[in-house]
Amino acid sequence: MSLVLDEKESQDIQENQDTQEKESLDLQKKRQENLDAIKKFTLMDDTFMTQVFSGNTEATELILKVILQRDDLKVEQAVTQFPLSNLYGKSVRLDIYARDAAGKQYDIEIQQKDAGAVPERARLNSSLFDARLTNVGQKDYKEIPETYVIFITGNDVLKAGLPIYNIERVILQKQTQFGDKAHIVYVNGTYRGEDPVGELMSDFHCSDYREMKNKTLANMVQYYKEDPKGVDKMCELMDKIAERRAEEAAAEADIRARIDMVKGLIAIA
Repeated sequence: MSLVLDEKESQDIQENQDTQEKESLDLQKKRQENLDAIKKFTLMDDTFMTQVFSGNTEATELILKVILQRDDLKVEQAVTQFPLSNLYGKSVRLDIYARDAAGKQYDIEIQQKDAGAVPERARLNSSLFDARLTNVGQKDYKEIPETYVIFITGNDVLKAGLPIYNIERVILQKQTQFGDKAHIVYVNGTYRGEDPVGELMSDFHCSDYREMKNKTLANMVQYYKEDPKGVDKMCELMDKIAERRAEEAAAEADIRARIDMVKGLIAIA
């Protein structure tokens, strides 16, 4: 009897060891996949950008100064993947939310695909931005902060060959600005002129920090690609994003299933 138990115990031990070895190999494989991806990342990649600019007021201030051509700008807050909820429709998650010392608010979106940077997307972000910045019972509309929705795009989405497109509401009959303090800016990611904007766009598409022109951005990219602590943070973020996307996909599938079930019940009735 004891021999049978010993054999079963030995089998259980072996199975546990095999399971642990498989889990260890899976973790090592996942780690290597993450490391390979990190080497190829540029600032145009959503995952990498999220980590580099998270809480980084210096780097955020740098790109805003270049894009808006304002040396007086001082960023006091920078948050990545900032959620803007909408109870009545589509919510959005801002790539980079920033606020400067003058109270102006910024949404910086990094979009590689044209479909994510259509004018209607800029309109949605701007409207949800405004909704978040107002208070219940607010009467003085002039207190609503000035906002900038900025798209850094992988392609020249607006197709005029310009490095930067500044979009404002205008009074057509007078050809003057409406003055609602809501600004939309598109940055042409393909632009490579020999000026600050061209250098910035070159850096955003560069996977090797040694080839980057701006030292502030280069140092941050190097940290998350080579420093052990920075690499660990990147791997941790990549795992969290993968988990979040899986949860969101499961939630969406559940909602679709519930909708289909309700439609089925209505059809039967």
